[in-house]
Amino acid sequence: ESSYMAAFDAADGKELWRIERDERSNWSTPFVWKNDLRTELVTAGTKRVRSYDLDGKLLWELEGMSMITIGTPFAQNDLLYISSGYVFDLKQRPIYAIRPGGEGDITLPAGKTSSATIAWCQRAAAPYNPSVLVYNDRMYVLYDKGLLSSYDAMTGEEVYEKQRIPNGKAFTASPWAYGGKVFCLNEYGETFVFEAGDEFQLAHTNTLAEDDMCLATPAIVGDRLLIRSDRRLYSIRKQK
Repeated sequence: ESSYMAAFDAADGKELWRIERDERSNWSTPFVWKNDLRTELVTAGTKRVRSYDLDGKLLWELEGMSMITIGTPFAQNDLLYISSGYVFDLKQRPIYAIRPGGEGDITLPAGKTSSATIAWCQRAAAPYNPSVLVYNDRMYVLYDKGLLSSYDAMTGEEVYEKQRIPNGKAFTASPWAYGGKVFCLNEYGETFVFEAGDEFQLAHTNTLAEDDMCLATPAIVGDRLLIRSDRRLYSIRKQK
């Protein structure tokens, strides 16, 4: 009911600035985008995606998200990737790839999938809970109901369409990648390991304890993979 963004001095907690936002509840984490032109504070919201400078001044904004936004924006290949895919929004579940330097309203006109600022857009490709993953110039999109698709991260062209993950069930955690593999952890503690590349190829499956429920995205810290279930915390690394 009171949407705002504020900056505080990290040393003493003094408020430096605050701006009101015309936005309701969302779950997407803001992202600090350090590109070749400037540093931006990117907020993905239902009404609009908005980017601010470090003083809270609005740089650009974008309409065209789904009814609920959860996925976290991130940057790679000099592009900013944003997704919004509420499962019951049948009209728009977009993924955007945005170039640095945008100004003002950069909303795409109806029927358009690119512009001077937006490198590409797939209007009905976004997942609901998981964030999308870019690895080796390929975007991997993991859907809550156990599907995986892939796109060219630079052009948005489809690499392979939605494929059913065998016995995949429900997914809430975001996928991650390492060593030429893409990892997808479902809510039942099963990690499906895929070969990264242009074909849908399941390599193997890793299973945690039967009573684990996994919703949080695993974290990679140094040489360790940290997985948090509702009951346990796992620290996994290659044996020396």
